[in-house]
Amino acid sequence: MSPSQTTDFYKTLPVLETFFDASNAVNHHPIPKDWYVAISDISNSTQAIEEGRYKAVNIVGVSSIVAILNTTDRSAIPYIFGGDGAAFCFPPNMLSDARRVLATCRKIGREAYGLDLRASIIPVSYIQKNGSTIRVARYRVSNVYVQAVFSGGGLQYAEQLLKDTTKNDFSISSASANASSIDFSGLECRWQKVQPSQQKKVITLLIQANESHPHPEKIYNEVLHKMRAIFDFDEQTYPISASSLNMTMSVSELMGETRIRTFGKSWFQRIFYLLRAELQIVIGKLLMKFNYKTSATDWSLYKKDLTLNTDHRKFDDMLRLVISGTDKQLERMQFFLEKQFKDSNLAYGIHVSDAAIVTCMVNRYHRDHIHFVDGSDGGYVAASKELKTRLGSLRKG
Repeated sequence: MSPSQTTDFYKTLPVLETFFDASNAVNHHPIPKDWYVAISDISNSTQAIEEGRYKAVNIVGVSSIVAILNTTDRSAIPYIFGGDGAAFCFPPNMLSDARRVLATCRKIGREAYGLDLRASIIPVSYIQKNGSTIRVARYRVSNVYVQAVFSGGGLQYAEQLLKDTTKNDFSISSASANASSIDFSGLECRWQKVQPSQQKKVITLLIQANESHPHPEKIYNEVLHKMRAIFDFDEQTYPISASSLNMTMSVSELMGETRIRTFGKSWFQRIFYLLRAELQIVIGKLLMKFNYKTSATDWSLYKKDLTLNTDHRKFDDMLRLVISGTDKQLERMQFFLEKQFKDSNLAYGIHVSDAAIVTCMVNRYHRDHIHFVDGSDGGYVAASKELKTRLGSLRKG
C-alpha cells in the first residue's frame, strides 16, 4: 500500500450490518504493518471504583479516544473503550499527535483525578513479528455510528506489553504533556446513572473463547444465538431507554467533566465552565421536554439517538457486553455460560448492577454523538477480574 492508502485503510473497509457478522473474525482485515496501536489502562482502577469513583475511571479511560479523534478525520481511526482504558490504531503520520495525547491524558489522570493511567504505543510490525496480529472490521451500530471490532490477538498482546514494566521502550511518559495543545471538545458526562426499565438489571459480560479451541467463531456464534433466545438480543437488551435518561445538576458529578475540560486553567475559568455547563443542561432539559427544533438540531431525537448510538456490545477477541435483563434471564444465561466454561469452551466474567453510566462524545447535538456505556460500580473492571480467574483455570486444565 502507498502511504495515502494505509492512511485511509480503515475508513474504506466495508461496513457490516449485524453484530453476528461483526464478531466473526473471518470478516476482519489486518491493520497495515506500518501502523501503530495506542493502548492505555488505569492501574489503580479497582481501588478507585471501591471508593465510588467509577465515573472518574470512565472519563479518564475515554479521554484519549476523544482527544485523538479531535486531531483527525473521525472515520479514519478504529478504537475501543474498555471501562478503565482504551485502545486505538493509527497511521504513522499521526505518531506525534498520539504521543502528545497519551502523555497529556496520563498527566491529567494523575494530577486531576489521582488515577495512574498507563499508556504505550506499539508498532503493529512489532506485534506481527511476535506472532500476533490486529485485524479490524467496521460494524454499523446505528445510522450515524460505525464501530470498530477487533481480532487476531494483537490488542491482548499489546495489553500484556503495557503491563510489562521491562518494556519501557513502548511506554509513554507524561513528561511531554502539553494540555494547552489537546482538544477535549465533545467529552461530556452530564447524565445521572441510568436505571433500566422496570424489573431489569444492568448486566456487564465479558466472554472469551478458549484460545486452544479450533473454531472460536463457532463459540461466539453459539453464545450470541443463546443471547438472542434468552434476551431477544437484537431489540430488547439496550441498557439505556430514553424514558430513563435524566441530566444531572450535581456539581460533584459535573466536576468529572469539568476537571478534564479545564485542566491547566485558572479556578475562575473552571467555575465559569461549570456554570456554563449547568446553564446548558437547564436549556437542554427544556429543549428536549418540548421537542424543540432549531435549524441545527432536532431535540426531539436526542434521547432516542443516545440509546441507539451506544457501544453496549463490542468485540476485541472477546465479547464485551452491557445489556439489560431480568433475574430469570440472567439465571438462564449464567447456567449456559457455566456449562460452556465447564466444557472448556470459554471463560466469562459478569457484573450485575442496578444502573448504567454514560460518558459522551458529542460532535454535534443533532444525531452525531456517541456514548460509552458501562455498568455502574465498575462493571467492566469487576467482570474482568472474574474473567481472568476463569481464563487461568482454562489454561491450567
